[in-house]
Amino acid sequence: MQNPNDVTTQAFDGLVREIAIELGITDKRVYEILGNDNPYPKLWRLLNPLGRLNADRLELIRADFNARCDRITRGCNQPSTIVTLTRELHDVIEHVLERRPPAERREAINEAIVELYKQLQLCGGAE
Repeated sequence: MQNPNDVTTQAFDGLVREIAIELGITDKRVYEILGNDNPYPKLWRLLNPLGRLNADRLELIRADFNARCDRITRGCNQPSTIVTLTRELHDVIEHVLERRPPAERREAINEAIVELYKQLQLCGGAE
């Protein structure tokens, strides 16, 4: 594991201009956000005690974060198939029926949401 500041520095290296354009802000503002305003190290400062105090709540954040990353890296690029959508919805139902821990149910629900979002995109209803 790296220092959170190092991770963001490495991740954004060489992409500041493109990110600024996508966000509609200046390059300078991107650098400001990555500097003292950098939310990533601040978030980790909060997540450490959260995980010690309530692991299920930390799992909620992990499941949501993973689902969001999946949507960004492959969700918007690949349309959902009916097979994938059926499997993801079936997983949610099974998790509920089996009374799985909340963290496991949340992860399954987030994965199903990603697939439903893809279907919504196919219908022209996603923003």
